[in-house]
Amino acid sequence: MSSKNKTYNYTITEKAPPIVSEPTMIIGYSKTFDRINLLDNLAQSSMALFNILLEKSNLTIKFLAENIFEITPKTFIKYKNTNTVLPSRLAELAIELATLYDVGLDVFGNVNEFNSWLDANNSFLQNKKPSSFLNTSTGISLVRDAIKRIEYGATA
Repeated sequence: MSSKNKTYNYTITEKAPPIVSEPTMIIGYSKTFDRINLLDNLAQSSMALFNILLEKSNLTIKFLAENIFEITPKTFIKYKNTNTVLPSRLAELAIELATLYDVGLDVFGNVNEFNSWLDANNSFLQNKKPSSFLNTSTGISLVRDAIKRIEYGATA
């Protein structure tokens, strides 16, 4: 028996990988504070910032002062009732907390539901209360991420 070798000619065409193109989405966090003009917002008076925050959050002065801003309620009231410029750390926290409340109110519908969620243990945050993270910018960011997961249905 003889074996015959056959030669086959194949044409190999390489195609570029498909490119997925999705529209870019810009997420705005605040209706009250323009994050682009953050420096201007930091220079706002303490009276304006604290009054907006108290109105939005429905939290007590004692809770905000001691747990969020880590100042005495008396100092908080002084800042709330005068037009002094807040220390940068406090102003930044006030702005970030106000923007967090904008996001929370959009997702939960009302301040009472949102505050209840903030005061309940949360699996996204190692079974800690989201409210325990609100005293730092990083903590507020973690809480915002958890809210965004809820908004987009990623609860598992």
